[in-house]
Amino acid sequence: MKIQQAARAVVLLAGISTAWGVEPAAIDVERELKQFVTGWTVKLPPNDPCFGIIRVLSLLKLDYPGLEKVKAAEQAKLYDVAELELLAYFKRTRSAEPNAVKALGAQDRLHADDALRHTFRGNKDVHPPVFRGAKIDWTGRAFVNGQEIHDGEWYLQFQRLTWWPALARAYAATADERYFQEWRFELVRWAEEFLPFSKKTPGFVSRGMETDSRCGAHVYALPHMIRSKQFDAKTLLFFLVSFHDQAEHITQVYAAQGNHRLAELRRSFCNGVDFPEFKRSEGWINDALTLLPRMIDDDIYDDGMNKELVFSYHTMYIGIFLDAYNLFRKHGYEKRLPPTYYPKLLKMAEVYAQQSFPDFTSCQFGDAWKAGDTGAFFRRQMIPFASDIPYFDYMASNGKKGPPPARRSAAYPESGFYFFRSAWSPDAVFMPLKCGATAEWHNQPDNGTFELYAYGRNLMTDSGCYLYGSTSPEEQRWRAWFRSTKAHQTLTLDNRDLNCKPTCLLWREATNLVALVVENQSYAGLKHRRTVLFVDNRTFLIHDEAIGGDAGSVRVHFQFAPCKAEVQGWVARTGFDSGANLLVKTFALGKEVALEREEGWISYAIAKKEPRPAWSWKVDKAAGDTQVDFLTALVPYRDGERLNEPDASVKKEGESRLFTLKVGQLARSIRINLMHKTAQLD
Repeated sequence: MKIQQAARAVVLLAGISTAWGVEPAAIDVERELKQFVTGWTVKLPPNDPCFGIIRVLSLLKLDYPGLEKVKAAEQAKLYDVAELELLAYFKRTRSAEPNAVKALGAQDRLHADDALRHTFRGNKDVHPPVFRGAKIDWTGRAFVNGQEIHDGEWYLQFQRLTWWPALARAYAATADERYFQEWRFELVRWAEEFLPFSKKTPGFVSRGMETDSRCGAHVYALPHMIRSKQFDAKTLLFFLVSFHDQAEHITQVYAAQGNHRLAELRRSFCNGVDFPEFKRSEGWINDALTLLPRMIDDDIYDDGMNKELVFSYHTMYIGIFLDAYNLFRKHGYEKRLPPTYYPKLLKMAEVYAQQSFPDFTSCQFGDAWKAGDTGAFFRRQMIPFASDIPYFDYMASNGKKGPPPARRSAAYPESGFYFFRSAWSPDAVFMPLKCGATAEWHNQPDNGTFELYAYGRNLMTDSGCYLYGSTSPEEQRWRAWFRSTKAHQTLTLDNRDLNCKPTCLLWREATNLVALVVENQSYAGLKHRRTVLFVDNRTFLIHDEAIGGDAGSVRVHFQFAPCKAEVQGWVARTGFDSGANLLVKTFALGKEVALEREEGWISYAIAKKEPRPAWSWKVDKAAGDTQVDFLTALVPYRDGERLNEPDASVKKEGESRLFTLKVGQLARSIRINLMHKTAQLD
């Protein structure tokens, strides 16, 4: 079916998110599969240029142990015999144990049964399953309830064939041949439409990340599906060509950097060790051996943080580097890893533990969502290395046993992450702050931004991502809004997005005080210096300085978590009926400060958003002003606690700056000296 025809067919069936319940669609799918199975008895000619046995044999090492009979048949040009011997070899060497899958989970059953109906998922469950037609339209537009899906991730992830493992497990658990027949239908139809790849192949099909995923799906499905009596020599030819050509294609389109390149190299290694019978297997392995070890330095800072600066990707980075570490050791390539490789893995685990909130959720900075259960990462992936992680039991048990990390507060100035923590306990006060270098796609222009958690509640959470990409102008507008600087807790000039050019000037820890001073050259003529003082393990005093000759409206932006709130004048309060609350107050520092209520949104899940209180305090900066300042106190307080408004000030005293802070009856003076790198409570 032509792409245009397929798209029209999808339009006609728009709204069929469970197509099996619509009789015409069900009949069409059943008829198509029956026609396919009937026609399957026609053999491929040996000289078929793509899927024939002659080409397949040319891809294999016929001297590989076990392929002796295949080689003899090839030399005698007995291609029918070669097909059968090749099939016998793979059935002998690849078949899973009969009881490999004893029971089928509900989600696997759902995904496998949906595949029988040609109803598929893209981008997980962000959108309902989509009927793709009896013949399966692989590239046309997707529709749900008459509405076109503009989310670019849908089309990419649809091409990852993410339901194939479910089909394989369904077949292994039930021996129902419908699952095998559907899998073979998809294997063949996809391969016939796209192989060999060419310049005309759509990018969302041929991209390395999607090809990586499809190779993994091939590897997973084969041991289960090859047990079917219907898995014949012709099926094997399609499988081997499909796998080989995609495995080789990955090596031609490696991503330039980042998590995609890392995943693709890991896959190349696996492709080589999973199918050593191919001539190219050593080349695939060598790519990974040569290029992957370098990436732990190319893509990971020495302090352990990934250079995309997103914690939702951090576990993926650790997972792939761990997989590579284990695979290299298992197959005798451990010496190809640099001596710094394993220690850096441990640093990656450490920074992930430090960013963990008291409720074991993760930071939402950048293209991320509020992921839960950071302890699960340690339970699932770090057990073999527990003896080298002193805080392993604490993280793996979600704080129920074992010693916590030795440091409460921690600074990672190389990557630009800073963590203020009152204690390793569920009711701790915790603030992560970000001020890092420009990264790629998943980072956001938000240097200086922070989140705040106290006494069991998220009080200030990053706006998040909403979605990655879309062809819809409206969704593109939302993508831009969530990325914008003004949607973060930092300083802007005329609400413009900032540049990420950070410097850490000071990090000091003392009794009842943690002090941080960072700068960011946010604009060509305006630098943002942010001083954060964590006083008495409770209160934050933030001094923002906009330094430079640029004129315009300077704002410091704040957003609460979704809640009732009171924002008036120089004071803002959350209004939760019970549990922790937060008071935020700014103070005049020589210029008139104006309150501006702002648009506030937060996204906790893909393509979902909800409103939340947001505001800024604004100062108009003239060209003659060398700088303008803001001083803001953030005071979290417990349920039932009576809290008067705090008071604070800042003034220069020689080389130092002296801050005063009064919260209730407690008064503090804090002296900061950047020249001498000191911070102390007076």
